[in-house]
Amino acid sequence: MRKNILIILGIILLVGVILFISSFGIGWLFSSQYNEKGISHFLVVTIVRNQPKVYIGELDNHRIYVENLNLEKTNFRNINAENVSIKKAIEENLVTLAEWRKYAWKIVKEGDAEVLRYDNYEITCAYDDCIIRPIF
Repeated sequence: MRKNILIILGIILLVGVILFISSFGIGWLFSSQYNEKGISHFLVVTIVRNQPKVYIGELDNHRIYVENLNLEKTNFRNINAENVSIKKAIEENLVTLAEWRKYAWKIVKEGDAEVLRYDNYEITCAYDDCIIRPIF
């Protein structure tokens, strides 16, 4: 009788641990790729050399510009694998500067500017302006 109770408790504990780990793992995988609004942390950029700096909106009291990027093809992805234009993401506050800082691969200080570096683009924030441009 005692042996059967220990086996049953062991099975219940094992199932509980497996459920806890799988729930935590799924949540961690989601949060490592997407924010709480289901938008990816990273941009998909299309480089266009000599594309002038273009104002696209305001985010967290900073004016956001893109430079040397195709505005129509620079986007975030959502959890449904759909493109979300950078302009829409900024206008609807689907992303934040804090999130950009948190998920930058490297942050470099250059004088008064803070440069957030990613795989193939960077975001330079100085004063109240942020410029998103490719890394050449």
